[in-house]
Amino acid sequence: MCPQPQKLRDLPDVLQDLVCMFAWNIPKKQIQPSLDIYAEINTWRLPFWFLHKRVWSWHYRNYMNTPLKEFSPIEYFSGEYRQLFNQNAVYSLLIGLDFRLKNVRLFGNRTRWETRILQDWRVMESLSSFYKMLLHSKRRVLRKSTCYSDFYDAVLI
Repeated sequence: MCPQPQKLRDLPDVLQDLVCMFAWNIPKKQIQPSLDIYAEINTWRLPFWFLHKRVWSWHYRNYMNTPLKEFSPIEYFSGEYRQLFNQNAVYSLLIGLDFRLKNVRLFGNRTRWETRILQDWRVMESLSSFYKMLLHSKRRVLRKSTCYSDFYDAVLI
């Protein structure tokens, strides 16, 4: 039977700091908040299109895989967690929703959602829950003028 690979947290603090300095040139004390927040974001179970697959790294001056899948400290990505989220896709969802309907405006109107997103990136968790609730809705949630309505009408016929 193969022994389990040793994890970083199993090492003494001095060695943990040494490994972090070798791998990312940042002490463990600065890396720990990134790890904690990445773990928190992963527990939200966001739809795949809420997140970017590749994120611009100012440290490497190149696009890198999202640090939610391949760890890199947030300092490599200008220190903003907001960059991990695909805000264009999220705003497109908000534009497509018909907020005149009761089940859509249940948690606020479009302007309120947009304001919340601009103020704090952590609102993505509640927006994800709102989106999942709308998926289970038996009623129409998109505006009739969206390009998706033609697709849905064709499927229903």
